[in-house]
Amino acid sequence: MRRFSPRAGLGALAALCCLFAGCAGYAPKPLPRQLAAQPRLARLRVDVRSVPLPRLAAQRIDLAAPLPLPAVAALAVLNDPTLVAARDAAGVARAQAFAAGLLPDPSFSASRDLPRGAGATSSAYNLSLGFDLGRLITRGAAVGAARAQVRSVDLHILWQEWQTAAAAELDYVRLVGLRERDALLERRIDALALRLRRERAAVASGELARPVADADLIALQALQGAAAADARQRLALDASLHRTLGLRADVPLRLAGLPAFDAADSRQARAALAQLADIRPDLRALRAAYASREQRLREAVLAQFPSVGVGFSRARDTSNVHTLGFGVTFSLPLLDGSRGAIAVQRASRAQLYDDWRARLLSAQAQARQALDDIALLQREQARLAAALPALRDAAAASRAALRRGDITLAAQQRASAALLEQRLAQVDARTRIAEQSVALQLLTGSGTFAAAAPAARD
Repeated sequence: MRRFSPRAGLGALAALCCLFAGCAGYAPKPLPRQLAAQPRLARLRVDVRSVPLPRLAAQRIDLAAPLPLPAVAALAVLNDPTLVAARDAAGVARAQAFAAGLLPDPSFSASRDLPRGAGATSSAYNLSLGFDLGRLITRGAAVGAARAQVRSVDLHILWQEWQTAAAAELDYVRLVGLRERDALLERRIDALALRLRRERAAVASGELARPVADADLIALQALQGAAAADARQRLALDASLHRTLGLRADVPLRLAGLPAFDAADSRQARAALAQLADIRPDLRALRAAYASREQRLREAVLAQFPSVGVGFSRARDTSNVHTLGFGVTFSLPLLDGSRGAIAVQRASRAQLYDDWRARLLSAQAQARQALDDIALLQREQARLAAALPALRDAAAASRAALRRGDITLAAQQRASAALLEQRLAQVDARTRIAEQSVALQLLTGSGTFAAAAPAARD
């Protein structure tokens, strides 16, 4: 009968390890020392099929034409550098879910005794193979927790994509609103500058009193100060939009006009208030995180039961007696018993439960406030539009009266300034309505963020 050889057993075990382990390799990945934004608009990604928002994915982007609001939002989701790092988090969560599903490795030990002295007939050895079955008890809960965490991470990334699209839309709206506002200011500045040159010539020839020219100079300086403030704000918004798109700051961006407010979005947003928990990705992500925490608590509860290990051994002593053995080990939960882990997981679940309630109440309150703000701004816009014809007629009448000499220049300037302020207020109201519309769509998942079909419950 052929006897068992310890060396052969070790060789066979090593071969099995190499066969089944699937060892991974290592390759270094050094960090880059310098990074550069895209130097041309044409270098941006424009394939919108990967955008997870149906309305943006349906866009046809023409970089040679002025970009409308939806196109800018889609480009932001495709090209924002911060979203690249955020999407990497999904890979980490999936790797953790993969690790949670792996079975525990068996343990192997080997020893050999070389005898010294009389009475020994052979060397002794001991080979043992053990399996820890304790992780099999908690494996289902651990896998469930990891999978729920993957859903949570995916939904957090989707929420970041929503926020990126909304941020790009806000920058767009404010830039276009400033462009319309500055067009009014520039026309008024040019008219005042021309009149001021004529008035100074008249003052020099003695045909006009100096206070009249000084009054126009003060008005001109005030308008130029407002234009300079707008230019600084426009520069900051333009830089923000370029960063979001991953563009170099000197790449020109042509934007289309300010979008009109769609009353259907308000109706859709109001109807969505009762389903925010199933629509908003951040709320869905928090619910998935809560489900993961539930599984972690279940895992901790299961871990309080005795952990079982089984082992097999083959040995030979120095008198050349061969033995086969079998053993079972138990961990007795007398002192720890997973009580600490259970307490931590219960406290963590309670915290997530309260976070969920607070986040849901805050989301509903913010959406209702946005709806109220839009309604108030619409009433303000209607009031401004109703008053504009009268102010326009008053400004025209004051110019005619000034030519006839019926009123003073100061009175005519007040009428013109009132008309300008009304037009500027109209532009501001339209801009603020568009801003609140973007915020409302983000808060309720309407408009740009509307799903193609009702969101499935997590």
